[in-house]
Amino acid sequence: MTPPSLSQRARPAIGAFIGLVLFAACGARAQDYPNRTVTIVAPSAPGGMYSILARLIGNKLERLYGQSFVIENRPGASSITGSVFVAHAAPDGYTLMTAATTTMATNVSLHRTLPYDPLTDFIPIVQIARSPEVLLINAALPARSIEDLIKLARSTPGGLSFGSAGPGTGQHLNGELLKMRLGIPMQHIPYKASLAEISKRPMAWKTRPSRVSR
Repeated sequence: MTPPSLSQRARPAIGAFIGLVLFAACGARAQDYPNRTVTIVAPSAPGGMYSILARLIGNKLERLYGQSFVIENRPGASSITGSVFVAHAAPDGYTLMTAATTTMATNVSLHRTLPYDPLTDFIPIVQIARSPEVLLINAALPARSIEDLIKLARSTPGGLSFGSAGPGTGQHLNGELLKMRLGIPMQHIPYKASLAEISKRPMAWKTRPSRVSR
């Protein structure tokens, strides 16, 4: 039996999103919404899960409402750049955002001051996906298990490096946790959420295709 595609698995969550998106339209009457272009901000570079999910939802909403849903990528600062833009947008339901734990929880703990408040600047609509992460290494490295990886890290001058989509992201924190628990030297190399750049590192955390909420 062929596993369902990402778009097929997204349908139940997109349906829920459509049903609840009207709650974001605080400044417009529900029966009139939307009557102009809606922007969905993805606070990451194109190709990331923020962006993919935003495009899946936007395409469905365009067909349903006959209005344009434009996806705008605003990467940078562990999703803070995009979040600030949305927080300062007019609260009329015409600027939406796909967000994750980094945006809504982790950044609060990692930054002494944050230029937005997750509790007061946003209205949560619905959980649309769960995105597990896996540890990958370059196939040329002589390691095929965690035990091999530990030996390699300890025998490599300066230790290994691991890439992430930026400071404070899940990839970064998972890498630091692995480093701490295994007691191995590793250097964090942050990128601007570009999966192509991350994949060049000797070791990298990569996000698997999302398991979309049903």
